[in-house]
Order: sequence, then structure tokens, then C-alpha cells
Amino acid sequence: MVAVLGAAGCASKPKPNLSKSEIEKINWSERIGSYTYEQALADLGRPAVSGESNEGRTAEWILKRSPQMSFGFGVGGGSYGSGGGVGVGAGTGFTPPPSGEYLRLKFDKADHLVEWSKVKY
Repeated sequence: MVAVLGAAGCASKPKPNLSKSEIEKINWSERIGSYTYEQALADLGRPAVSGESNEGRTAEWILKRSPQMSFGFGVGGGSYGSGGGVGVGAGTGFTPPPSGEYLRLKFDKADHLVEWSKVKY
């Protein structure tokens, strides 16, 4: 698969017509060949990730997010007593990318669904 996935734009997001529980109940295999990208936008809203290749379009919608964690580390100094004190501080943090379960839909050049899968990051 040669598809470049990029972050979705910052334009206003249309509200999806389907809830997360309704999306989970869909038999996506039955929709292959007839379901279009435009229908997916109406039903699911704007994808979290999408990309295009010479074979068509791939898009992913978030089904479940895993808890987000951040890590931090800091160093500092201080003094106690009647004398003056000087302190220096430095810190750094790390936040991993969002993880969870995604619905991946692949569309052909005519924007018809050709493949689907659930992926976890």
C-alpha cells in the first residue's frame, strides 16, 4: 500500500449522523462497492486522518481513544537562610501521539468503498 496519510484540515467539522455505537454495529463488508466517500462524510463526519494515492483515498475515523499520558522532568535550585539565593530551573516534557482504535475505509478512484478494517495504534 502506497498511501500517504496526513492530518485532516482545521476547517469546521460537520457533525456525524451516526453515533459511535451505531458505527460499531455496521456490517461494512455489505457496503463494499456501493458506499461512497461522500456518504462516509455525512455518516461519520470529517476523518481524523486521510490521504490519497494513485489507487484512491484512505481515511480513518476514531472509534475509541486510549488514555493520554504525559511525562515531565524538572530541575531547580533554591536557598535557605539569611543570605541571598540564586536559582536556575529547566524542564522538559513528552506527550505521545494519540492512540486508540480507528475505522479505516479505503475508496477507489470513483470514491466507492473497496476495503475496510479496524486498526489500533
